[in-house]
Amino acid sequence: MTQMPPLLQDAGVPFDLFIQALTEQLDKAQASMAIKARVGKLPLTFAVKDVSLDLRAFVQMVDDEVFLRPAGPGETEASSVKLSLTTITKPMIEENAVDYKAEDPKFSLREAMGGSMSEDEQRRLARIGVRTITQLNELKATAGTDVIARLSRMPVNRLQQALMNAAAPRVTRVEHNGGENSRVHLQAPNLRMNRLPRIFAAGQSVPVVEAQDGQIVLQPLAMQLGCEAEVDFGDGEVARVHLREGQLGTWSTP
Repeated sequence: MTQMPPLLQDAGVPFDLFIQALTEQLDKAQASMAIKARVGKLPLTFAVKDVSLDLRAFVQMVDDEVFLRPAGPGETEASSVKLSLTTITKPMIEENAVDYKAEDPKFSLREAMGGSMSEDEQRRLARIGVRTITQLNELKATAGTDVIARLSRMPVNRLQQALMNAAAPRVTRVEHNGGENSRVHLQAPNLRMNRLPRIFAAGQSVPVVEAQDGQIVLQPLAMQLGCEAEVDFGDGEVARVHLREGQLGTWSTP
């Protein structure tokens, strides 16, 4: 018999793993019944619809995770945990589930913190639905720094650093069309309506051919591609970013 790790012996199992194991076994039972119906050509069979469980267990927190340990004989102080599982359709799952689409590591939250973001800080932001730089910028625009700091319980100075770095322009795409027709796509959360930033690279101005919804499209000269560009948003907000795909800009210090 496999010996359980000391943590599982003392604290039990993480609550999410318990739910996953339970639903996985229900899925197996459902799949087995479906195979039996197809092979046996049964006109009628049974299906799992609703499952209700009443558990006596001890609930505790370990490193921000909820653990369940089933109560043993004579352990009368355990909590009563009631679970009810029902069936849902695939569209319902997709509609209500968190989108875990892979994030470009060049533009990750860890990158926004200069690579120094801890797992605890990432969990704090994830609890309020922030998993990407884009989500962080959107929440800042609608709620403000103080609200984010209060909800995430992150130190204000660390959060301000992340917000400042996340708002720096970054090169999302470069179109190499030859000659002077190349296009550089910048994502710039600090872009203001009716106010284009001034951009310089290699000692010359870089033409802006399109700007909307936090996106800027540049048409640099061939010699400016790959060079460091200065992006002046006005009011003392100046950032620097190399005109190469995947580059994350930094703010210039006064």
